Amino acid sequence: MTVRIVTDSTCDLPEGRRQVAGVVTVPLRLHFGDREFRDRVDLDDLQFLERLSSAKQPPRTSQPPPGDFEEVYRRLLVAPDDEVVSIHIAAALSGTVGSATVAAAAVDPERIHVVDSRTVSLGTGLQVLAAIELAEQGRSAPEIVAELASMPQRTGIICLLDTLHYLQLGGRIGKVQAMVGSVLSIKPIISLGEDGAVVPIGRVRSRAVGIRRLSELLVEHRPLARCGVLYVGDPADAERLLQDARGTFPGMDILLQHASPVIGSHCGPGTLAYCYLEARS
Repeated sequence: MTVRIVTDSTCDLPEGRRQVAGVVTVPLRLHFGDREFRDRVDLDDLQFLERLSSAKQPPRTSQPPPGDFEEVYRRLLVAPDDEVVSIHIAAALSGTVGSATVAAAAVDPERIHVVDSRTVSLGTGLQVLAAIELAEQGRSAPEIVAELASMPQRTGIICLLDTLHYLQLGGRIGKVQAMVGSVLSIKPIISLGEDGAVVPIGRVRSRAVGIRRLSELLVEHRPLARCGVLYVGDPADAERLLQDARGTFPGMDILLQHASPVIGSHCGPGTLAYCYLEARS
């Protein structure tokens, strides 16, 4: 029996870790005008930032079509006892889980297990990392899915936005707009609710204060099992967050990752975040 792990391009687990474990990544899409790009296939992080800086509008994004998942699932299910665990961005934020579910039903719903991470980016990535380790221990797909079921309640993201501009244009500002009103100079600190939707948790008037506040908020969630730092654009402030986390959680393997173009298109350059998985109580 072989259990293969599938995820999507918003997962943001460092590519090296995915490759070593044989994780297959299905890319979402970005649409700059009438041009379509596969996330991190046709457009890498640097190319995305360059295109974003010159674009009149940020790109539209869309989930992979079910056919992309079908091709992957059929390729991975070689032996009769092979299984797939497919872990994806929150259904509240994307139709990716829906596409994967349609494909699983068409290929082999008994052996393909689609998981809504109910989070995004490195939050999903930390769940994928846990699934990799469980598969390496010889756990079956249903056993892995059962372990993953407790993780959304323990997975969190604390995110400082440099601007509300991209959330506004992407139509995902919702409760965040209610928090800040029309004061666009405010830098919101956001998280994800239980359903994966964006919720406000604070606001600051300067980036320096926001960076300090992220570290303070992270401490409130200890003990942690895993942690990572996410950023869009210049990594300098992300390195500061990384060092703060290492000081608070010595010996922990803390990830550092640039957000995928799809994630960056919704939160914008200058975004900083901690993604974490709380330890079991």
